[in-house]
Amino acid sequence: MKRSEQKYAARGLRYTIWMAFMIFLTIILLLLWLFQVVLMPVYYQNMKTRDILSVALSIAKEASSDDFGTKLKNLAYENSMCIKIVDKYGRELYSVDMMGGNCLLHGRNSDMIYQYMSELTTDDDGTIYYNVRNELYNNETLLFGLRLGSADDISGFLFINTSLEPLKSTVNIINEQLFFISIILILISAIISFFVARVISRPIVKITKSAKKLGEGDYDVKFEGGGYIEADTLADTLNYASEEISKVDNLRRDLIANISHDLRTPLTIVKSYAEMIRDLSGDNPQKREQHIGVIIAETDRLAALVNDILDVSRMESGNQELNIAGFDIREKLYSVLERYKILSEQQGYKFIFTPDEGCTVYADVIKIEQVIYNLINNAVNYTGEDKTIYITQINKDKYVRIEIRDTGDGISEELLPVIFDRYYRAEKHKREVVGTGLGLSIVKAILKYHNFPFGVQSKVGAGSTFWFEISRIPPQDTQPQGKGDLGAKISTSPAKELPLSEERENEKK
Repeated sequence: MKRSEQKYAARGLRYTIWMAFMIFLTIILLLLWLFQVVLMPVYYQNMKTRDILSVALSIAKEASSDDFGTKLKNLAYENSMCIKIVDKYGRELYSVDMMGGNCLLHGRNSDMIYQYMSELTTDDDGTIYYNVRNELYNNETLLFGLRLGSADDISGFLFINTSLEPLKSTVNIINEQLFFISIILILISAIISFFVARVISRPIVKITKSAKKLGEGDYDVKFEGGGYIEADTLADTLNYASEEISKVDNLRRDLIANISHDLRTPLTIVKSYAEMIRDLSGDNPQKREQHIGVIIAETDRLAALVNDILDVSRMESGNQELNIAGFDIREKLYSVLERYKILSEQQGYKFIFTPDEGCTVYADVIKIEQVIYNLINNAVNYTGEDKTIYITQINKDKYVRIEIRDTGDGISEELLPVIFDRYYRAEKHKREVVGTGLGLSIVKAILKYHNFPFGVQSKVGAGSTFWFEISRIPPQDTQPQGKGDLGAKISTSPAKELPLSEERENEKK
């Protein structure tokens, strides 16, 4: 992203927030104008109609009281109305005018009562409502009529008239006030929304700039939030992501370097011996057989390396199923150690096994065999000059603990957390005997896939003890396995003094 595009994005965020505030304010003002101005006449008329009906009901209720005339005047005064009650012939019984000559029921317009009396006589409901314009004063009034008695026996008529004219002046006042309030609200909202948008966008803009550096490969960049919790949380998350990406990038470089090294060596040997067969030993059966044997061995080494990489990838991606079954762990350990007899005979390695009682454990037997094999290979490669490896079986109630100890230089405490990482090697201590360099990462992947605890105890100068625990509980009594659960417990700690078995004591002597 170019600098101008970055600035545009920043302005866009601020503009969006500012515009959201302004739209919200506009909606509020529109609602105010709608209800206070546009709908005010309708609302006011409905209110006055309710008032007239309320007064009419009060008049009907108080009609038999002794001070009816006084109460009628009070009702007319309190509601700014004029009231007239006539008998069925139109003769006036009660009359109150509180509209100052603006009443349609008195004066020159009073004759219109006879017209409304005729309508009330024939009306099923016995009530009428009319908006009538007073031509004399050029204003709108509301006229209400009520038939007294039943349709068959009419005792009289009640008429109430009230002015709607105060609405106009009220609306004018509201309009003027609302206009100034709207101007003030727009100005205040524009200023407040601008600063709020600036405060909200500032940490996002800072994080965006840092993210650009991260995208360019600067993994040391630090993300800063500030302002509010969400920005701080985002910054912390990106800082964590940056650290993890940095680790993965370093691991990727080491992986490429190490795999390239391990691939180059056997490929060079294969090419060299193929050229020797072509140029020198092609006609010599004995030498040709020897050279072809080297080529086959190096090809097998390449195939083993590729298979190890594929195994780790499958298990880490969760695409490999486990075949959980019961087997005797002690017999399996004996079976694996049988493979190392030739190494003992030819190169002087000593494998001291301290077994416990035979017991059944539940796991993928092929994968657990691979774990044991890789841990022993690792011990062979890193053990001390005495070339001794200790294998111990410890039975517990719910699991069996397997420990494999070497007598090498040990591992420093700061390197313990990365010892199981893919293709990690302590090169300066390694004796190239067996393996492809992916042994511990395969161990980690398999045991995590089984959800079995594992770890290492080591101290510089005192060797290392790799261990893992395998379940003795049948699968139906445990949580489902073989689904790629990576929740296995990994333990890395300095070595502790471990009790030696009788075989180990004899070996020391």
